[in-house]
Amino acid sequence: MKNLNILGFIFGSLTVSALITSCQTTNKEVTNPNLAKPLATEQYQAQIKSDKKKQAELDLPFRGFENDKVIKTIAFGSPETNCWQAIQKNNPELMILTSVPLKNLAKLPEYRSIREKVPFMCTPSETKSDFIKNWPYAKNVIPENQDGIYHSKIFGTKKNLIQVIMVDQFDSELKWNWLESEFKKPTALKILTSPTRDRDKLIALIKKSKTKNIILLSNDRPVTAFEKTEIKDLGPIYESTSADRSIASSVETTPVIFGVIRIDWSDREAQLEMRNVEDKKLQVVELKF
Repeated sequence: MKNLNILGFIFGSLTVSALITSCQTTNKEVTNPNLAKPLATEQYQAQIKSDKKKQAELDLPFRGFENDKVIKTIAFGSPETNCWQAIQKNNPELMILTSVPLKNLAKLPEYRSIREKVPFMCTPSETKSDFIKNWPYAKNVIPENQDGIYHSKIFGTKKNLIQVIMVDQFDSELKWNWLESEFKKPTALKILTSPTRDRDKLIALIKKSKTKNIILLSNDRPVTAFEKTEIKDLGPIYESTSADRSIASSVETTPVIFGVIRIDWSDREAQLEMRNVEDKKLQVVELKF
């Protein structure tokens, strides 16, 4: 009986030892990096590269606002694919898009570069959630309880204030009332993007509110020149227009890609320019304020 107990003890010890050895071997197989990490195929690598590129296009750089910055140069226009180098040459401190950017712009290095360096404001034409997603500044300038995505922003300090007002279309009295309240805010200059079809009612509101020193930028048609309209007791209104309403008969027929507004705060004067894709100056109009 004693011999049987000894044999049982020896057999049990051998069994436990075998199990431990087996577990250790299995553990080595699992933790072996050559076995645990599968080799990546060319197709897998290509998919990773494609996914990263798509995400990069969605995550467009966006330069935030400097609210107290006294702005001296503003560029504006429709988002053509071949104009961004010319725009950057003018060193704008603010870019106003008068229409919604083309989707393929996100892939353009020149566009991505200026988005990183220059703050943008854009005419709204999407749902509120999509607009805020695509243009992060909007969440700070559009109230949460506002149904529409029309908005405005004031830049500068004291007597050197500029107000930029972005409107896609005037489809309700609520929006007209909002605009009238914006006109009452004291600023040296006002820049408003709006549809040409609302021009008559807009001019009437400007007269009613006695708004001075306002620049109107059309957001529903290509433009080639600035037009000057004198309003009694208020002075001139300057607006970007298409060729058929241009006051400058000498303006060339070369398509205008963008405009530049240069502000001399010491002389209280703004220079309104129309430029083409080669950055050639096509028209200059001076605005005293």
